[in-house]
Amino acid sequence: MRTLLAMALLCPVAVYAAPLYLCKSYGSGTFWSNTHCSTQQATIERIVSVPDGMPFEMQVQLGDQAVREAARVAALAQQAPVQNSAQPTKSERRQEDCRALDERISRLDSLARQPQSASTQDRIAERRRQARERQFQLRCR
Repeated sequence: MRTLLAMALLCPVAVYAAPLYLCKSYGSGTFWSNTHCSTQQATIERIVSVPDGMPFEMQVQLGDQAVREAARVAALAQQAPVQNSAQPTKSERRQEDCRALDERISRLDSLARQPQSASTQDRIAERRRQARERQFQLRCR
């Protein structure tokens, strides 16, 4: 992999990017082409930008490398939701709720320290009381 990259960087002619097409023939075989797939009775599977002026064999190697990397990234993306889909346990949810209630009470306390009208202070106090009751119900701390 590094040798291909090094070769691509050392190639003085490789100034412009050229498209390399991964074509799928109507008979289900795949092949690389530097011309559009439709001119060869095939459909496009992937387009990869490769250095123009690089030998075709090296362009194909870069294309294969890009396909492998895309497959690796796609496999990782499919695994990530599976790992994150584990449902939290009841105690984990309770701890999360307790933390959220602590943060809410802290925010309400900060609001209450600000100059507010009497009715606003009453609403803040009521919300704080409700949050404390919920903490008691969950047996936080």
